[in-house]
Amino acid sequence: MKSDDSEKESLLPTDAAIPVWLESKAEQLHAHARMLVDDYWRQMNQRHQHVTTQERGHIGVRIRRRESRLSFSIEWYRMATLRQKGQTKPICQYLKKGPGYRYPLQRILKGEPDWEQKLVETLENEFADIRKQVALLGTLRDAYWQFQKAMATGSH
Repeated sequence: MKSDDSEKESLLPTDAAIPVWLESKAEQLHAHARMLVDDYWRQMNQRHQHVTTQERGHIGVRIRRRESRLSFSIEWYRMATLRQKGQTKPICQYLKKGPGYRYPLQRILKGEPDWEQKLVETLENEFADIRKQVALLGTLRDAYWQFQKAMATGSH
């Protein structure tokens, strides 16, 4: 019977394994999001070569990394140009996500070309899933550190 207990204990995660696992999962999600963002820009650039200036898309996307928290955000923004003193300068206006994990695309995509709307909608479905998973990993990480703190200050 004693060997069964030691086998079960060896299957339990060690204290060091949990933070490593959390970081690994966050990195996997970041790599997947990075691939999707890069693909978005590849498709945008490809499309812009075949459409007129009026048919170009104005929605951009980026990943903002938060190193200290093993977290990142995926953010949509509107690209525009500003004319100042005879020069045009590119500007970006970040779009508000609102509650939950999903951006309100109907409002954001109003007036954008159909091809861009379809591309953004497809990616936003995947991005919403990634945002949810990142948030859940953050919840697990916070619970783990609270548990560690309670174990250190409480009685064992």
